[in-house]
Amino acid sequence: MRRLAGHGVILEPQTARDAAELFSVLDDPALYVFTDDKGPLSEEALAERLARLESRRSPDGLEQWLNWVIRTADGDVVGYVQATVRPGNEAEIAYVLGRSYWRQGYATAACRLMLAELRAAYGVRRAAATLDPQNTASLALLRKLGFRLFAESPETNEASYELTLSP
Repeated sequence: MRRLAGHGVILEPQTARDAAELFSVLDDPALYVFTDDKGPLSEEALAERLARLESRRSPDGLEQWLNWVIRTADGDVVGYVQATVRPGNEAEIAYVLGRSYWRQGYATAACRLMLAELRAAYGVRRAAATLDPQNTASLALLRKLGFRLFAESPETNEASYELTLSP
């Protein structure tokens, strides 16, 4: 996995060394209102999680787990983007950005850069994202990126969106 730059952001492959900078951004309960995740318990716990993800593969080897730290052009950590690449040229994406970086274009820029990399380097043709339908900011981001609704589950309070990536 390589470092990516463009659209005013830098994506760097995420490693355990990023834990301190990421923890200060991710240690905010408001980031997890619409998710099952509750954020990192500590910097040490985050470092352990990031170390496990450095393999870039699921334990069974069938999925690629790609994670990038998002940085501003000045080098400040904004958050992260991630993709699980599955057989069949499909990927599930996710993203978390610190609140002080919301509504400044960083999420859009980082996701566009990641989606371009998924298409070019990993052969991904379909990207999907799942969210709580009440998460209006995330929904606006997905729509801006061109994602379209393909499934809703009132029982789990989730909506799934997809995007076909052109060759």
